[in-house]
This record gives sequence, C-alpha cells and structure tokens, in this order.
Amino acid sequence: MLAQSAAHLSRLLLLLLSPPLLAAGIAEKPIPGGLGVEFAKPLDSARHGAETAFVPMMALPDNREFVMPELEPGAILPWRHFTDIVLPRPIRQHAHQSFVMLDHDNHPVRVTTQVNTPGCDKNFDWLKETVSKKYSVRGETEISPSDGYTRQIRIVFIDKQIDMACGPHLLIQYLDFSRLKRWAVAQHKRYQSYERNELDNEKRRMVLDRRRSVQFADAFTLGDRFKLEGAFGIQFDQPFAKNSTQVFPIDVPFYAVLPNLPPQFANGDIQLVIAPDKYPIVIRGTFRQVDFDQVKNALRAKYGTPLKSTDRHVIHKVSSHHAILKKIAADTIEMAFINTVAQAEQRNRLWGQESEGL
Repeated sequence: MLAQSAAHLSRLLLLLLSPPLLAAGIAEKPIPGGLGVEFAKPLDSARHGAETAFVPMMALPDNREFVMPELEPGAILPWRHFTDIVLPRPIRQHAHQSFVMLDHDNHPVRVTTQVNTPGCDKNFDWLKETVSKKYSVRGETEISPSDGYTRQIRIVFIDKQIDMACGPHLLIQYLDFSRLKRWAVAQHKRYQSYERNELDNEKRRMVLDRRRSVQFADAFTLGDRFKLEGAFGIQFDQPFAKNSTQVFPIDVPFYAVLPNLPPQFANGDIQLVIAPDKYPIVIRGTFRQVDFDQVKNALRAKYGTPLKSTDRHVIHKVSSHHAILKKIAADTIEMAFINTVAQAEQRNRLWGQESEGL
C-alpha cells in the first residue's frame, strides 16, 4: 500500500513540475483572485458553506495536468459551497451555483461559478473585454471551447489563470495552480501518514489478535508452543485420577467428567483413552456451538503452521504429540490430543492381545 502511495506521489510530482500550457491570453498584471476571493488571504468561514464531495465543474482546465491526491477517511473536504460570491455586475441577477476550493490553511485555491444564463450574448463579450483590460492581456484570449460550450476565453499569469465559457450556461473559474500543487503535496503526505498509521494499527491488531488467540489456546491446552503437555486440565505425563478408587477401562475410550472446563467447552463431551499405568494416550472432546475457525486460529497462533490444514480438518505436530481439529457438523467440532509414542505402544499391546497364542 505504501509502495503504491510512493508511486502515486512520483507521478503527481512529475505532472506538477511541467504542466503544459496551451494557447491563451497572457496577463501582464498579476491575477490576485476573483469572484470575491483573494488567493493570498484565508477565506473566513462565515463566507462559505458546507463541505461537498461533488462539484459539477470540478474538472481542471485542460491546460493543467493533475493527479488529485487521495483523501484519508474523515479528512476535511477541500470544496465548499460558496455563499458569499461576488459576481460581475451584468450577471448578478441570475441564479448560480458557486463553489470554492480551500487548502489546509483555508486559502482559496480555486473558485468557480455556474451562472444560469444560456447562450453567448453581449454579457460574455463584456466579460472578455473587461477582464482583458483589467489584466493588460497580450494575445488572443479565445481558445477552442471545451465540450458542450460555444465560446471560451483563458487568461494566464504564471500559475494563476481565469477561464470563462458560455453555451448552456456561463462558467467562470479562477485558479491558483501553484497553491493547488502545494496543497496536493501536503495532502499526499497526510494520506501517507494515514497509511502508515493504518499499517501500524493493523500490525498492532494482528499482535493483539494473536495474543488473544494464544490465550484462548492456553485455556484448553497445557504446555508451551514447543511442548503439548495435555488438554482440558489432563496431563499426558501424569496418571489420570491416580488417587481415585474407580476402575477405568484400559486402551478403550470412556467418557470423563472434568472440572473447571473453560465456559466455551461446557456444551460437549470428553473421552479419554488411558494406558495400563493410567497415563493418558488420547484426550478427545466433541463440542457444539464452538467456532471452528476460532479454535483453528488459536492452535495456529500457539503452535505455528500446521502439518495439515483444510476448512474441515487441521493437524498440528508438537514434538511427539498431535493436536487434531475436525469440523464434524455445521455446529459441532471435535478436538483430539494424542501422545503418539503412547499410542504406538498401545497398538503393540492390542496386537499382542489379538495375536496371542499364535
């Protein structure tokens, strides 16, 4: 994401350094602003309205190539409804839509108005003559009109310019391109900062998620990431219920009622297989309403990359032990924790019993 942002900045700077200039009238006097704003002065908040994401005449004049920078979520939008615009005298009685673009210090960058006066009548000629005289323009101001317009004039003074077009309506725009470039670079840096923060936040979220997953795994497994010592409070290296007088089956599964199970595993059953010395061989639990993916992520967070992993079956090999997770129904999972050395000894015992006398 940051690499893409850096590439975007490179393209932006390349375009900003050498914007092409098409034919236009050249002003000998500076263009300080227009339509009631001065580029060098911040615009008082009382003079503009709410932010807006859509401006019907947002496109830049075609002599200025520009890549608009990304805005971070929650950023102040640069465009505002312009409620205190000063229209030229002959058109003040007409309805209009007016907008102003502000930089981060509230300096006007662009100001534009769309006046509901169709056609190219004497008012457009008056505008052309007046603005040419005001800024001592050399050369022809009329240029090939943009699509949809009948006539268009353009006056340029270094990085500032005026565009006026007539046709379906009257369009007047003032632009401070140098200030727009500075805003774009500053805004891009803000977006890069946002991306870095998001990346840092994502890393922190990943760390927190992993810690929570490990904590969850620790709630039903014993040992660390390198050693699986048991599960559900039962340890492989200790005889099961060694002080109990109850006689438990040997080498065959039996249900065990275990105390202090985590609340997530209260709705289920646990079976054990123990050796003749009562040491556990297999600890197997079947649980309903336990999320398969949550357990899968917990095992992965604690034990790392599994030996096998599908959307229904996961196997972790932890030293000489296995942790196995299965989804056996939409709302049911099975977990088995196996001492593989003891299981191999069990198979030998059972085979010896099966083949006894032969």
